[in-house]
Amino acid sequence: MFRFGILLIVVLLFSPTVFAQESKRANVWFFGYNAGIDFNKGRPVGIANNELTQREGCSSVADELGKLVLYTDGIRIWNKKHKLISGDVELGGNDTSTQSALIIPMPGNSNIYYVFTTYTKLICVTIDMRLNNGSGGVASRTVLLENSTEKLAAVRHCNQKDYWILSHEKGNRTFRSYLLTEKGITKSSIAGKIGTPLDFYKSVGNMKFSPQGDKLAMAVYGKGEYQLFNFDNSSGTLSNPISVRHNDFLSAYGLEFSPNGNFIYVSETVNVGRPIFQLDVSVMDARKIIASKTEIGRPSESYYGAMQLAPDGKIYVARDGLKYLGVVNNPDLKGSKCSFVNDGFELPYGTSSMGLPNFSVAPVEIEPVVSILEKKLCNDVTLVAETNTLLSKSTFQWYNGKQEIKGADSRTYKPMSSGNYTVTMQDKCSDKPVSSEEVKVKILEISAGWSALECGLLELSARANSKVIWTGNGISGENENELKVQVSGSGQHVYFVKVLDESDPSCYVEKKLEVDFGICDATIFVPDIFTPNGDRINDTFDVIISDGEGVKLKIYDRWGEVVYLKEKTEMHWDGKINGMDAMTGAYTYILEYKNARGHEFTRRGTIILQR
Repeated sequence: MFRFGILLIVVLLFSPTVFAQESKRANVWFFGYNAGIDFNKGRPVGIANNELTQREGCSSVADELGKLVLYTDGIRIWNKKHKLISGDVELGGNDTSTQSALIIPMPGNSNIYYVFTTYTKLICVTIDMRLNNGSGGVASRTVLLENSTEKLAAVRHCNQKDYWILSHEKGNRTFRSYLLTEKGITKSSIAGKIGTPLDFYKSVGNMKFSPQGDKLAMAVYGKGEYQLFNFDNSSGTLSNPISVRHNDFLSAYGLEFSPNGNFIYVSETVNVGRPIFQLDVSVMDARKIIASKTEIGRPSESYYGAMQLAPDGKIYVARDGLKYLGVVNNPDLKGSKCSFVNDGFELPYGTSSMGLPNFSVAPVEIEPVVSILEKKLCNDVTLVAETNTLLSKSTFQWYNGKQEIKGADSRTYKPMSSGNYTVTMQDKCSDKPVSSEEVKVKILEISAGWSALECGLLELSARANSKVIWTGNGISGENENELKVQVSGSGQHVYFVKVLDESDPSCYVEKKLEVDFGICDATIFVPDIFTPNGDRINDTFDVIISDGEGVKLKIYDRWGEVVYLKEKTEMHWDGKINGMDAMTGAYTYILEYKNARGHEFTRRGTIILQR
C-alpha cells in the first residue's frame, strides 16, 4: 500500500489460530526485515535465519507439531530450510500489499498447502511438499479474482475441516468467499454486497475474523472508518454491516480482535505518534462502540502497523523500523487493564516493519449440545431448545417418547398433553444430530360426564391426571375428591369439577357439568270434591301419597284464611272449622311433600266441599 510516496498503514492482518486451536500451525512467525518469533515454548523467543524482507503483508505456517513448513511475502516462498522454492513463478503479492499473502493447509492432506496472494489480483498457488525430493515446489497457479483489493482473511468452516477464504473486489462493495475442502478450492461465491465500496486506496488496511469466527472487521483507509460484519461460517456469508467512524481513524490500518471477541484494537499508520485504541464490540451498535473508544498507548517514535493475536493469548503490534513490538498483555480486559506496552518484546534478530504474519482463524471446536428449558405458567407450557451453537445453524425436531411430532420443527414447542418429551438438533456444522435428555411434562387434563342410575340418582365421573375437587348440590367433604360420585336430586343442576396442580394450588383446570335428574315425583291422589254429610261416602278430604310422605297441608277459604293445617301426620279434612261445619263451596289447598329420596315438592289445587 506504500504508493505514490505515501507511507502506509499498520495493522494486524491475520486472524488468530491462537491457543484456542487444536494445532500449532501459527507458532512460528517470519515477518518484517529478517525478524522471527517462535511460540513453541509457550512464550515468544526470537529466531534467526529469516530470508524475508517485507514492508507489509506476509504469512508463515507450521505443521501440527509447531515445526516450520513454509513462509512467504506473497512474492517468494521459502521452505523450512529457508530455501526458495517458488522459482520464477509470479505469485501476485507485493511489498506494499497490506495482506499480501496467506498460507492454508489443504484439509485432509499434509503434503499440500495453498498460498493465496493479493495486491491487484487474488491468486492461488498450490505447493506440494513432495516435489523436489521433499523440499517442496509449485504445483499450480490459478487467478481467482482479476480485480482484487489488498484484503485477505481466512477462517475455518464450522465443520472443523474446511476453510473459508475471504477477499474483496476493487471498485465496489462485493466480498467474495472461496471454500477450500479436501477436493481443493471451489468456485467463488458472493459473501455479500455490503459495506463501503473499496477503491485503490481504501483497499489499504487489515481485514480480520474474530477468534470465534462469527464477526469480521475491516479497516477503510482514508475514510476514517472501521467496518464490522456478522459472519456465518456455515455458509460463508456476511450480514449486519456496522460503520464505526472517527477522525482518529483517518489512516485506518491496524486491527485485531481480543481472544474473547469482545474488543477490537485499532490504529492508524504512517503518522508518527498516533495512538492505539480499544473498542468494545460486544454489542454491534456504532454509537456504543464509538462511546467505548479508549486510548491504550501511543508511540514515542515511529508508528504502529499490523496487529496479530498470538498463541500465548497476547496481541503483538508492529512498529515500523524498530527492534521492538508493542504488546497487549491482557487483551480481554477493558481499558487500561489490557496492559499495553510499547516496547513489549525485543527482537533479537531483524527489525519490525509494518506487517505481521497473516494466519487463518480456527475457532475452538464446540461439541453441539441441546437441552430443554420448560417455561410453565399454570397449564400453559412452552418447551425451548437450549443449545451452545448458533441458532441460525440448527434445525430441530420434537418427540413425545419415541413418536415424532409432525410439524414440531422449530426451536420452541407447546405440548398439548402430558408426556416425556425430547428434542433432536441437527447442526449445519455437524454430521450427526444430537438429542436432549428426556423432560417429563405434566399438562393438567380432565374430562367429565354423568350417567343416570335411576330417576333422581346420577353418577358423576371424571378422568384426570391429578387431584380433583367436585362442587355442587349433594357434594360433601367425604366425596369431593373421588373420581366417581353418586348424587341425587330432581330436575336440572350444575356441577363443577377441578383438576389441581398439586405443586401450585392456584393452578387448576375446571369443567362444568349440566345434569338432569328428571322429575321423580311421588304418586299422589287428591280428590276434586268431597261431601261431608255423614253417609260415610266421601265424607273426608283425604290426600293419599305413595312412594313418599306428606310434609304439610294447608287449606284456605275464599278469603284466604287458613281453615286447616296439618304437618307430617295423616292428612284428611272432615269439612269442619273449629268443630263447626264449614260452608259449602270452593277451597284452595297447598300440599308440601317429599318423594322417596327426600326431595321436596309442592302442589296447589282447589277442592269443592258439597253437602
